[in-house]
Amino acid sequence: MTLSLPLRGFTVLVVEDDHLTLKAFSQVIAQVFGCTVLSASSGEAHAGNGRLDTGAPRARQLPGLPIVLTTGVYDQIESVISVGVVPLLKPFTREQLEAVFEEQLCLLLPLQPAPDRPHSTM
Repeated sequence: MTLSLPLRGFTVLVVEDDHLTLKAFSQVIAQVFGCTVLSASSGEAHAGNGRLDTGAPRARQLPGLPIVLTTGVYDQIESVISVGVVPLLKPFTREQLEAVFEEQLCLLLPLQPAPDRPHSTM
C-alpha cells in the first residue's frame, strides 16, 4: 500500500521561534503531506512584545501568497484576519492542518476547465 501525499509538489515555508517545534513541524509537513519544506527560526515572531508577526509584510511583497498562522494567541485573531492571514488555532489536529493547507494551496493552482465543458475565451 502506498501513502497518498496530497500536497506533494508544493513548497511550504515554516517560521517558528522554538527550534524543536520548528524541526518537528517541518518534519510532519514533509513526511505526512509530501511538501518541500523551507524553515526559518524567528525570534521576532514571538518576542514577548504582545504582538503577533502576522506575515503581513511578506504578504505585501508577494501578493497572492497564502499565509497560515498557527497560534494560541486568541485575542489577536481579528487583526490577523484583517491583513488576509488565515489563523489556525492551537491546538489543532493533523487533519485540520491538512484541510487548511489544501484550501490555501489550491488557490495557487490555475483553474482548469471542467472535462464536460470546453475551455472558452471571453
